[in-house]
Amino acid sequence: MTFDEKRKYPRLNLRIDDGYFGNFRLASNETIAAPIVNISAGGLNMAAPESTKESIKKGDRIHLASIAGGANFAFLSDVASEVRWVQQLDTPGYLSVGCKFKDLSEELRHQLKAFVDSERKTRGQYD
Repeated sequence: MTFDEKRKYPRLNLRIDDGYFGNFRLASNETIAAPIVNISAGGLNMAAPESTKESIKKGDRIHLASIAGGANFAFLSDVASEVRWVQQLDTPGYLSVGCKFKDLSEELRHQLKAFVDSERKTRGQYD
C-alpha cells in the first residue's frame, strides 16, 4: 500500500520552485506568504519561513486567504485550517507545516479534489 492510499484525499505534490504560494493569516493576525509543498481536498503542507517558528504552533487556527501560482485558485479563498504539525524542513530557512482544512463546503471540496486529480494526472503522480 502506498502512502497516498492511506489518505482520504490524494495529495498533489509540489516543489518550492513550482511557484505556488499561499497567503496566510496566522492566529496572531500576522500575515505570511509561504510556498505550498502539497495540497489535497483535506488540507495542505506549506514551507513556512523559519522566522515564523514562534508564531505557528500545533493546534493554531490559521486562514488561507488565497493561493497564487500557475493555476487559477480563485475558488479557494479565506479557508480556515488547523495546524496539525510543525517540523524542521530539509530545505534551510523553512519549517514544514501541515494544515487540515476546517468547515470546507462540499462544493469547494469537490472543486479542490477535481483540481488535484487533474494536476496529478498531468504531472504523472498516479501509480
